[in-house]
Amino acid sequence: MNPNNPRPVPGFFRLVGAVWYRHYRVYQNHFTTNSFPTVIEPLILMLSFGWGLAQVVGNSMGGLDYLSFIAPAQAMMAAVYTSAFDESYGTYFRMMVDHNYDAMLSTPVSVSEVFWGELLYTGTKGAFFSAVVVAVLSCFGIIHSFWAVLVPVVGFFTAIAFGSLGLFAARLVKNINQFNFFISGIISPLILFSGTFFSLERMPAGPALVAKVLPLYYFIDVSRMLTTGHFTDDLYIAIPYMVTVPLVMGFFAVRNMKAKLVQ
Repeated sequence: MNPNNPRPVPGFFRLVGAVWYRHYRVYQNHFTTNSFPTVIEPLILMLSFGWGLAQVVGNSMGGLDYLSFIAPAQAMMAAVYTSAFDESYGTYFRMMVDHNYDAMLSTPVSVSEVFWGELLYTGTKGAFFSAVVVAVLSCFGIIHSFWAVLVPVVGFFTAIAFGSLGLFAARLVKNINQFNFFISGIISPLILFSGTFFSLERMPAGPALVAKVLPLYYFIDVSRMLTTGHFTDDLYIAIPYMVTVPLVMGFFAVRNMKAKLVQ
């Protein structure tokens, strides 16, 4: 405690919570506008691929009907979209245009607390949007297990992982147009080649092995187990991966942003 200021500085977790609350209040003002594309795009993809492509693939994939196969991936895509876009474009605007971080750092909040609070809020949004997608998909009768109530937990960690990637992108770009490389060159391939629309069993062994080490694969795999109730031995790899990788990515992303803001 500073003898000239008898009020103690709040601890790390309280300050992280304050940043989380700040983002929550700001997001409330544009909730419908920001939520609509995040939820509707995975649902449109699910319907177009599920009803259209299902006729081509014979309505069966990975031992499931095709709609049931792609449904859990759409829940994770909602988490990916909300986190990757907000932590790349959103961070850029908060840093370079609105100077929100300058205002935050004029308080007792440190750079680490700013970005851990931001990643925590991104994870919360990922959990919420994946829950919304699962709730909507359940109306189509393609959610087959009560374990699906845990899908938002997977969405939480998915959003932190991809939010961290967004922070890396925000750290590296020189202007906003360079985010095209991040979205088209990283996010889109990860979505397409992580077991989202087709089983890795149908891929050659080499590319399938590469796909299994991509950040999104195990999140989708766990989500699919939860929505179908069919658990495999991959679960013992997927759960430690799902918890550990986002935290490690978050640690390095926050450290990189600290270097960016103190330049």
